Amino acid sequence: MTKNTPTRRLRGKGREPGAGGVGERRTLAKISALLRDGQLSQANELCDAFLVLQPEHAGALHLGGVMALNSGRSEVAISRLRRAAMLDPRNAAVLGDFARALQVGGFRADAETAYRATLSLDPAHLEAMLNLGDLLVGAARDVEALGYYEAVLSRRPEVIDVRMRLARTLLGLGRPLQALTEAEKILAVRSDMVEALRLRARALDALGRIDEAVASLRRAIGLQPVAVLFHDLGMTQMHHGRLEDAETSLRRAIALEPNRGAWHRALAHLVTHRTRDADIAAMERVYRNNSATEDDRMQVSFGLGKALEDLGSYSEAFDFFLKGNQLKRSHLSYSSTEADRLFDTNKAAFTPERFAAHAPGGSPDPAPIFVLGMPRSCTSLVEQILASHPAVQGGGEFRFVNQLVGSLAGGPGFPIAAALDQIDDARLRQMGETYVALLREFSPEARFITDKLPGNFLMIGMIKLMLPNARIIHCRRDPVDNCLSIFKNFFAAEHLRYAYDLSEIGHYYTRYQDLMDHWHRVLPGFVYDIDYEALVADFDGEARRLVAHCGLDWREECRSFFNARHAMQTASAVQVRQPIYSTSIGQAARYGDRLVPLLTALAG
Repeated sequence: MTKNTPTRRLRGKGREPGAGGVGERRTLAKISALLRDGQLSQANELCDAFLVLQPEHAGALHLGGVMALNSGRSEVAISRLRRAAMLDPRNAAVLGDFARALQVGGFRADAETAYRATLSLDPAHLEAMLNLGDLLVGAARDVEALGYYEAVLSRRPEVIDVRMRLARTLLGLGRPLQALTEAEKILAVRSDMVEALRLRARALDALGRIDEAVASLRRAIGLQPVAVLFHDLGMTQMHHGRLEDAETSLRRAIALEPNRGAWHRALAHLVTHRTRDADIAAMERVYRNNSATEDDRMQVSFGLGKALEDLGSYSEAFDFFLKGNQLKRSHLSYSSTEADRLFDTNKAAFTPERFAAHAPGGSPDPAPIFVLGMPRSCTSLVEQILASHPAVQGGGEFRFVNQLVGSLAGGPGFPIAAALDQIDDARLRQMGETYVALLREFSPEARFITDKLPGNFLMIGMIKLMLPNARIIHCRRDPVDNCLSIFKNFFAAEHLRYAYDLSEIGHYYTRYQDLMDHWHRVLPGFVYDIDYEALVADFDGEARRLVAHCGLDWREECRSFFNARHAMQTASAVQVRQPIYSTSIGQAARYGDRLVPLLTALAG
């Protein structure tokens, strides 16, 4: 929808609003002329006056609804466009604008219904496709959104902003090679487009092509030397172990935007604070700044907590961790009851009988190695050890299994028991092959590729059905240390909604333990457990057993895991660049009674 009229720049065949007599047509034409001349106020006044005289005129209601929407009056827009759609129900242009008004007003489900009705009337209505794609992305239904973006581009391949949407969605789905292809298409037309260069760098970063990613960001900085690009450069350098370069880049970002809490938080996790230094003072200024956004205060709280913990000021550090978590939790919707339902449904859906019915089933490809467990349980360390072996490509965190299960169940997550009742071995094999094909984008030739998404512990049953020869490495850590480490970290992933309250973390942890017990019962021998504390105490022995379990001969490179240079895009990106250390064990003793809510929840 354009700013001034209902006519679309990506319009398909939908017809324009109807008109009545000559006088009415002249009035509507005058309103449109005022809009073209930028005289929105006069156009609104004339349209409002017309609707007083002709309150049931579909064309005027349509035009007036669009103007109301463009001027921020979404309630008026919805009312007018709903009436226009009732009066002219076969008009796709009216229905498409009604859908857009509903979307802007926050009525997502109704907007989706209206968009789909628009497309049933006019399958070539390009703006309805585009807006529906945006709506689906906003609802975390990115796989569905791809089809609509691709449909628009098949008809209008020159529209760059749609290709950017497609590229961003592909990247968010963990498909950086495809995202890179789209970014390159954009840059072939607009070589100076900073956002495309930035997106290209993110895709290259995910693919492990660090030098190209850095070059792309430096090109963008040359065109537009803004803080966010220096931040991106610093994070890319951090992901690949270039820690000194990363520190320099992050300091440049902070110098340009000193009140951005995210910049300070990233720097605080990159350096070790030995005195109450200028970095801590700068974070305190952001925290006390009355004009700072709530997000900036939340982000900098996590940074201050980490910095003060470095100094041994544990009580003060905990105060900041608590504040950061409270600020984050206040904007999240999370229910322990819903979590219980998720775990219970999962257990009920995956029984010994289910697995026996589909044996062997799935794709026989043995390439995937899943490294999973709770966040902060040593999954990054274990992946780094394996990825140091020349036969293993470290892949990082993928959401491919979630996407495939979402397509099976008709949406993200569970319940899927009903869908599983209908599934056959051919479909399971196809799902497994699709997963491997997506994984192979990262390394076509590697013998094994790791998928280090911790939350895949929820998906072990589906992994067994799709990929019966995959290896599952389950990382465990002392429950209190593990939960406390979660509490001390900010997570960009929005699905970790339980992670910002000690009681909720503890409750979730008990359900995770119960589910892992279930997998061990119904799939004996499929899951290999490795304990962080045992790995620290006997690194050589545990690492050798881990490598052997994966069917590999021992290589000395695995002992020097901290030298591996594949991308590590997690909260542990700095820690895994160091030799094994034990200071993360027994953290709970530092915080005493502050952890009572957690201890109570863990006790059940």
